[in-house]
Amino acid sequence: MIFNTSRRAFSLMELLVVLAIVGVLVALGLGAGAKSFSQAEKTDSLARLRTVGQAILLYAGEHDQQLPGPLWPGQVMLYDAAREGRIVRDLATYLGVEHKETPYLVQKMIPRAYLRNTTSGTMEDVRVYVMNSVIIQEGQTNRPFGSLTVSPVVESMRLPRLDSLPQDERWMISETDQSHPDVVGAPWRANTPPKPAHDGFRAVLNFDGSANLEQVTD
Repeated sequence: MIFNTSRRAFSLMELLVVLAIVGVLVALGLGAGAKSFSQAEKTDSLARLRTVGQAILLYAGEHDQQLPGPLWPGQVMLYDAAREGRIVRDLATYLGVEHKETPYLVQKMIPRAYLRNTTSGTMEDVRVYVMNSVIIQEGQTNRPFGSLTVSPVVESMRLPRLDSLPQDERWMISETDQSHPDVVGAPWRANTPPKPAHDGFRAVLNFDGSANLEQVTD
C-alpha cells in the first residue's frame, strides 16, 4: 500500500492573513492591559488621597477642628524633622510615618503614577500635591492651611469656616502638574509633572474627606 505523504504548504496570502490576525489579537491584548494598568493607577491615587484626608480629619478632631499647618502650597514627600510646613511631618502620627532624625523619602505617600513618570533620583524634589492655599470668601482672602510665605506667619483655619465654600473651591489637595491653575505661577512649577498623570484627569481630595478624579479642561 502506498501512502501519499506530501503536505500542502501555506500560501503567502494565507500566511499574511494569519499574521494579521495574530497582530490584531496582540493589539487588543495590549490595549486591555494598558487600560487595566491606567485604572489601577487611578485607584491607587484616590486611595492615597483618602488616607491623607482621614489623617487631616483626625488631626482636626484632636485640635479643636483646626487644620494642620501652616503648610507650604507645594508638598514634597520628604520627611525632615527639622523642616516645617510639610504634610509628612505634621501628620506623621496620623499617617503612620516613622520619625527619623535623618531626612528620608516616604515612598508609601507617592502615587504609582508619579513613581512611573519620575526617576527615583529626583523624586525628593517633586511636588506631588498642591494645597488649596488661597480661597476668596465674601470678598475676603482666606488661607485654609495658613501660610509660611508671608510675615507674620498666617495660622491655618478651622474646618467649620469652610462649610459654605462654593463648588469650585471645595477641593483641599490635588495632584500636581504644570498646567494646574495653582501651579502655573509657582516657583517650583518645574518640579511637577508636565501634564496630568492620568490622561486628562487629576486625583483631588475635598474638605469633607472624599476623593475624586477631576477632568482637566483646557
